[in-house]
Order: sequence, then C-alpha cells, then structure tokens
Amino acid sequence: MAPETLDGVTHYGMPIDEITKIYRKDDRSLQIVYSKTLSDDNMDDYVKRFYDELLRRIELWLYSNRLPDKNMKIVISNCKFCKIGYCKRKNIKEVSMTSYTGDKQFKQVSFPHIDIIDASKYVVIAGSVVVDLLEK
Repeated sequence: MAPETLDGVTHYGMPIDEITKIYRKDDRSLQIVYSKTLSDDNMDDYVKRFYDELLRRIELWLYSNRLPDKNMKIVISNCKFCKIGYCKRKNIKEVSMTSYTGDKQFKQVSFPHIDIIDASKYVVIAGSVVVDLLEK
C-alpha cells in the first residue's frame, strides 16, 4: 500500500481548492494557477486580496504588452504553515510564483507571506511580480 500524499490538503485535513484563470490576447494565452499541490492552505482574505490585485495588474499589463510566448502559465504556491506536503518539504513560509513558457520554467519570484498582509506592500508587490514574471 502506497503512502497517502498530503499535497492538496490543509494541515487540518480540508481539501485545497485549485483556482485557475485564463487570459487570451491575440494568438497567445496566459494561465494563472493557485496550485493545490504546491500550497498548504486555501486562500485566506489576505491572499485573496493579493490574488485579485495580481489579476488586476496582469489585465493592465496585457492591455499594452504582448506575452513573450504563445502559451504561458504562472503557478502560485502559498506555503503558510509548512506542516504538511510540499510546503513541509520546502520548509519556507512564503508565497512563490513561477512563470512558465510552455513546460519550461521562465522566471520565479518569492516573498514572505507576511508582506502581502501589509496593506502598504501588497499592491506594490503585485505590480512588480507581473513585470518580473512576464517581461523578457
């Protein structure tokens, strides 16, 4: 019998919801994924506020820019407790975002979870994440 994986559940046993948003512009697409296997909690109010700001900044960026590749993806990992699954193995309390072109990693940024709780920082972080992950 194979051991049961703890990826995709919280440390209190609740399933983590994977959330996906897709943007299309011209012949290109960008998929934003809040990963259930790379996170250890569902979005709390602070992460949701940051996520919404990130989507708003992506929409603004897409209005005047072209994606550097035909198929892109940004995967969000929210390691808040580091008690189970991927986050325990990683052992770093942070929000990490990785962009991919096709199946190849393009760029990655990470920051402490506490920074998105700070109302004076999360908007600036969301704006810089978009530039860092999508521009060549």
